[in-house]
Amino acid sequence: MRERLAQWWLPCTCVLCGQVQSDIVCAGCAGDLLTPTPRCPRCALPQRTSNLCAMCRCAPPAFDMTIVLGDYAPPREALVLALKFGGVLPLAGWLARQLASAWAARYSMAARDMADQPCLVVPIPLAPDRLAERGFNQSWEIARRLALRLDAAASADLLVRSRSTAPQAALAADLRHPNVAGAFALARDATPGALHGRHVALVDDVMTTGATLAEAAAVLKRHGAARVTALVALRTPAPS
Repeated sequence: MRERLAQWWLPCTCVLCGQVQSDIVCAGCAGDLLTPTPRCPRCALPQRTSNLCAMCRCAPPAFDMTIVLGDYAPPREALVLALKFGGVLPLAGWLARQLASAWAARYSMAARDMADQPCLVVPIPLAPDRLAERGFNQSWEIARRLALRLDAAASADLLVRSRSTAPQAALAADLRHPNVAGAFALARDATPGALHGRHVALVDDVMTTGATLAEAAAVLKRHGAARVTALVALRTPAPS
């Protein structure tokens, strides 16, 4: 209710097209972003069909499914760039709302059972120096709002960076998996068995090759997670 009142009293400019209206992303741009696209159900790579892609058939990643809103391409990348580097935190709420809707669309309430529903939402963690520099983790800002909409628990620090890594965006595709190998761990004070048998939603803002999400998901599964679903704002159309 408070969010709807704020939108009515305080119109804003659409992040993507600049139109002044009631939400941070206008209906036209939202409709364009959220137009259904056939994707691999596991890695969300756009393709002609909704079957598993060749890569996921041959070498499936540690996460079981990926839900994304759209492609990381102009002008849509402004959604995460404005959040990550511009500090436009209301975008985190908008992205969380759309991801929750995308989840509901994937699994209708009639068909969903408790085993399908994530019971824990965790973000891809930032390295401490990068978190200190930025002042917030954009993935956590999305994750904590998403958890409320999924009626799930959320943890900002269950998954931690065990070492700093070079920014993935600066690396070629074949260097991204080695760059993040061993980069994540469970927090030292994590309750033993905290992940046993649980379905975890792993949240990030952008997915390119999936190396970061796969490494993080592998850690969650080694510590007992039964299922990991990646929920990501935008995905690059193809690994680069």
